[in-house]
Amino acid sequence: MRKLLTYLGARYFPNLAVMERNFSTLACDLGQWRSVKAKMAVDANGAELPWYTYPAIEYLTSFDFRDCDVFEFGSGNSSLFWSERARSVFSVEDNLEWHEAVNRKKRKNQTLIHRKDESGYVNSLAEQDRSFEIIVIDGKWRMQCAEMAIRHLKDGGMIVLDNSDRTIEKKCGEFLREQGLVQIDFSGFGPINGYCWSTSIFIKTPFLLQRNFAGPAPIGGLKN
Repeated sequence: MRKLLTYLGARYFPNLAVMERNFSTLACDLGQWRSVKAKMAVDANGAELPWYTYPAIEYLTSFDFRDCDVFEFGSGNSSLFWSERARSVFSVEDNLEWHEAVNRKKRKNQTLIHRKDESGYVNSLAEQDRSFEIIVIDGKWRMQCAEMAIRHLKDGGMIVLDNSDRTIEKKCGEFLREQGLVQIDFSGFGPINGYCWSTSIFIKTPFLLQRNFAGPAPIGGLKN
């Protein structure tokens, strides 16, 4: 498909070369076409990705999380993504069938928790009796999870809130900002979906993780 579009564009629509390159970046370089076919969040090489927007993923991959601990409300390929980068990953899931599917792929530094009811799900974070550098809100009962997350986030940590452009998640964002966190929005395309959405990152200043930030290196960007 890539070669065909390049040929047709050059021969019949020379002014569309830029659009062909843009399509190629999204479909091939970022791996969206592969993720659509697999119905799973993966990159161009088939490695697991979180189901966040590509701009958010690129931002997160710029950090060194090796000395950080992650707690996720919701689990999946994001759990594997974080396990490759962080010291430990704790994930809670309400759907037993999905929990078992994720559990079959888990790595040594992962802990998977199944809680089907709201109270158990939300309080699974408090059960760890510790604070975390990264807390991800990407599952059920998101406002209640945001209220719990703020109590267990380390100074200098971050909260990742997916689908932050939706009504409920906007309320979560408003709550987190009221707690003094700084909101950074990453909107655009991501794996699988045929539309744009937003993933937001909330930082609790002072932002200690900034010491490990490598700077931007966009996929499909100009190489200097």
